[in-house]
Amino acid sequence: MGVKQFKGSIINKRFVERNIELAIEQMIDICRHLVSGLDLSEPETYADCLDVIAQAGVLSRENLDTFKAMVRFRNMLIHIYDGVDDTITFEIYKDRLNDFMIFIKEIRSYLKRE
Repeated sequence: MGVKQFKGSIINKRFVERNIELAIEQMIDICRHLVSGLDLSEPETYADCLDVIAQAGVLSRENLDTFKAMVRFRNMLIHIYDGVDDTITFEIYKDRLNDFMIFIKEIRSYLKRE
């Protein structure tokens, strides 16, 4: 799907937004399970949760800012719903989905070490 088709269809936009939102929420859920399971300090925000597990060696510092940006984007989707720039959403859909795979690889790598 191209940007024109994406922007021209409310169905396409909502489909992409919702699935990105759900994927980020799964990242947050994994993070919260790790905080609990590893008995780490309770984070105040979802972004803090990523900091906590990075400090514990679960996530690399190299990708931490990317993961935190994903959580901020999810917050925009939730709280500013119609105000989210379609171009940004499309760019994430086209260019940033691999960030989810990087997150999964880092979690798996940690679990294999432990």
